[in-house]
Formats: sequence, C-alpha cells, structure tokens
Amino acid sequence: MLLHDCICEKSFSLFFSILQVIIISILNDKGGSILALIKCSECGREISDKASSCPQCGCPVTGTEELVEKLAVEKNDSEGNKEENNKEKIKSEENKPKERKKLSKGGVIAIIVAVVVIAVAAIAYYVLTTDSRNYNSAKELFEEEKFQEALEIFAELGDYEDSAEMVEKCEYELSIDGQFMRSLSKGLMARWAESDAQAEQGFIGEDPDLYSKYCELELEQVGDFADQTFDNSELEADAKQYIEYLNQAQEATKFYTVDYTTFSTQWADTYANRTILLKKFVDDYGLVVKEEYQDTLDDLLVDASAAQEQIDIKDSIQKMTEQFKIETTEDEWGYKTYKISMKNTTDRTFEYFSAEINLYDEKQVIVGTGNTDQLNSWQPGQEASVSAWFDGEINPNDYTIKYVPHYQSGTYYS
Repeated sequence: MLLHDCICEKSFSLFFSILQVIIISILNDKGGSILALIKCSECGREISDKASSCPQCGCPVTGTEELVEKLAVEKNDSEGNKEENNKEKIKSEENKPKERKKLSKGGVIAIIVAVVVIAVAAIAYYVLTTDSRNYNSAKELFEEEKFQEALEIFAELGDYEDSAEMVEKCEYELSIDGQFMRSLSKGLMARWAESDAQAEQGFIGEDPDLYSKYCELELEQVGDFADQTFDNSELEADAKQYIEYLNQAQEATKFYTVDYTTFSTQWADTYANRTILLKKFVDDYGLVVKEEYQDTLDDLLVDASAAQEQIDIKDSIQKMTEQFKIETTEDEWGYKTYKISMKNTTDRTFEYFSAEINLYDEKQVIVGTGNTDQLNSWQPGQEASVSAWFDGEINPNDYTIKYVPHYQSGTYYS
C-alpha cells in the first residue's frame, strides 16, 4: 500500500498546485487586481487606490489631476483636428487591444468561492471513491495472479463489497490446495493446446510419442505436488492419485509396439479413471479453464459420466459373481461334473454372459482355470444354473474362486 499512498499524495499535491496557479492567474488578470489601500497625501487617512479624491479632506488622489488634463487635451485635439486625423485616430484605436472590464471586488470573491467549491467537491469525490478505486485495483491484481498484493488491499477494505470473501479467495489461491488446482488447469490447457496444434498439422490418430508428450505437459505442471502436504486431505489424495494416473498412462505408451493389448487396456483404464477424477475436481473443488477450452472440458465430463457408469456396472457384476456357488456331481465311474448356480442381482439385462474361472491357493497363486457356459438374454433377478469345465479334476472347495466375466449389456461389454 506504500506505493498506492505515495501516488495519492502526489495526486493531491499536483491538484493543489494547479488550483494555486488558477487563482493567481485570475487575480493577476488585467483589470482583475485586488483593491489596495493607500494613504492620503494630505490627511494621512487610508483610502482605496481607485478613489478619485480623499473622502475625508477632498484631496485628489495622485494621478487624478493628470487624468483631467489628459481628457482636456484630447478634447481640444478632437475639435481642432481634421477629418483625416480623426480617421487615423479611429483606425489606431481599433488596432489597440480592447481593455478588459475590470472585475469588481465582489466578482473576484465570487470566482474564488467557485474555485474553492470545485476544489472541495473534487477532494470529496476523490475521498469518497477511494474504496471503489482500491477495490478495482485489487480485482485487477487478483486476475493477474498477484494474490499477495490483492490480499493486502482487500484486507484493508474490510466489509466493502465482497472484500471479505475475496480475502478468503486470495488465501486459498496462495495455499498448496489453490496452487495445485491452478496448476491442474494450466496443465490441461497446455495438453489441449498441443493436441489442437497437432490436429491443425494433420496429425490425427494413435501416436504413442504424442500421447506421452501430452502426459508430460500435465506432469510439468502438477508433478511436484506429489510430495506436497495439502490443507484438504481428500484433495491431497485425489491430486496424488491423478498424478499417478498420468504416470501410468505415460508408462502404457511404452507397450504400444511390443504389446498393443496391454497398451490399449492400460491406456483406456487410466483415461476412464482420469476423466472420472477430473469430474470430481470440477464438481467438488471448482476446477475451471479458459472459455476457449470449456467445450473440451465438457466433452471430458461426458466421457467421465459414461466411464463412471461402466465402472459401476463392473462393480455390480463383480459383486454378483461373488455370490456364485459351484456344485460338484460325481457319477458311478467317478467322473465329476460342475454346475454353477447364479442369480442376476444387477439392474442390467445381458444379451450374453459367461465367465472365466480362476482358482487361487492360500498364497494367491493361480493353480487351476476353467470357464462356464454362456447365458443369453439374462434378465435382472433371474436365476440360472450353468455347466462349468476345469483343466483336470479338482475340488473347488479347496481353493479361492474368482470369476472374470464376459458380457454385453446394451452398449457395455467386456
């Protein structure tokens, strides 16, 4: 605020200097001098220098006699001169600058009063609008991300407008939480700007090098926050998870040429999880981007909703498979067959449904595999019993069983 106070002080100083010049100019204007008092040469009484004679003793004021004589001479000259001299005199008089009307004492005082009134009004306006000017200045500093300077001004403004709220915003922007959200926004916009630039050059489609670069642009902005402590512990967990997703996505690009299935699966999974988390950043933490990138963010939020629904479906199916039961039947020759009792506990109708079966020992090592028959048009709430096959004879009750479902339900499939 020192710079601000200094500017105000200089502004007032300049204003009063200009005011002083105006008043002096008015008073020094021709015919506008202030009446002065002089002493009568006869009686010594103080009289106006504009009086023709002393009101006390009648003595002419110095300069009056000369004026009378001058008028008499001019009269005689005007009667004796010829017409040509009169024309020259008239012409000479016309060329002389016109004398300004002398201001009366009351006129001078009126001008001074007017100037003072204007000055007081200007000062009052300046004082009354100080808060408004300071508020606008702080807003500009906030937009320029000069949060510390903006904070100091908003704090001094107290309850003016929304200054108290702006103090909280400045403090948030200065915190690790605010810094991360701002960096997240910048990282996303840098990624999208690069993507747009590549599209303008005709580069469209899968490119592991570009995908890696996109991740790197974001990590340059948010990567350092992986070791930071946030005020909001939930935001801290989400921020570090987001950074981990970026690292996983970048790692996936290394499989593009050697194991495309791993690449596509890992890239798709991290994309889905990342977009879901971005939606949370928008909904819960107020993530914003510049207007030119809002459509891109909106598209991601649509993808996030679809990805979240896909994850919800997977979770509900996984919970359903945990309720499956295997029944073993042995015939007279000792041959074993297996049946799986299952119930559709989801709200989805499956066009088809089957599952791979993995058997784990106590060390969580897969010791056997199998698969089930396929169900078609499996309705919500419907129970079913399907056959299962394993590699070799086993006793399923001796192992932990996990299912890997394969299905299609509407546009969702696995």
